[in-house]
Amino acid sequence: MKPFVCMKTVAKVILSAFAVLCVGMLSVVPANAQTTGPSLWMDKLEFAPGEAISLHFTAPAGLPTNAWIGIIPSNIPHGDESVNDQHDISYRYLDGLTSGTLTFSAPTTPGTYDFRMHNTDSDGVELKSATFTVVTPGGGGGGTGVGGVSISLAKTVFSPGESITVTFTAPPGLPDSGWIGIVPSSVSHGDESTNDMNDIEYHYMKGMTSGTLTFTAPAMIGSYDFRMNDNDSNGRELTSITFMVQ
Repeated sequence: MKPFVCMKTVAKVILSAFAVLCVGMLSVVPANAQTTGPSLWMDKLEFAPGEAISLHFTAPAGLPTNAWIGIIPSNIPHGDESVNDQHDISYRYLDGLTSGTLTFSAPTTPGTYDFRMHNTDSDGVELKSATFTVVTPGGGGGGTGVGGVSISLAKTVFSPGESITVTFTAPPGLPDSGWIGIVPSSVSHGDESTNDMNDIEYHYMKGMTSGTLTFTAPAMIGSYDFRMNDNDSNGRELTSITFMVQ
């Protein structure tokens, strides 16, 4: 259990070397950026179910024609092409292209997903990824759970150390230890105790059913979530929204 304070000053855990590598792989790059390596970026980070997504990419020269980019749920571990291949929702082969734009349809189920680039379709490796969120229409610019529970942000891309204002609605009757925290997107969703082990910063909601909380963007670039949890003692995650630090 956390000490009952409003904000952590340090992360509770140090990410493993693999997790650091995964976070470092995640990026969203403006469409006019000059890149020197593989890259993936979108014009926005939130989509409605089934909405068309234009994905811009650059890829290394010399990849085989079966190098591919696919949509993978964010809770799938990064790095292994064969693992991603087992979980992709849709995909496109690069066919030798080193840059371009591919069109995908957003998954029909709300949640957090990645575009992941791979060097081959035969026991290859993941080269790059970029995270996006599918939200139901009317979700107010944020993740929406049952009963109108929501987290929203004015924008979804921040600089390291930038102040972030989170607007939330929560169910009535939650204990004072209901909390919202910043958790790396690579951490699996649903279990409050898992979020509790991996959060970088958090605030208790103290029984409020709506309001705003102020956080500081993590110093490390990558993909993160704000996750709302119903209590601080083996509870459950109620909703989340993804943002990028770049």
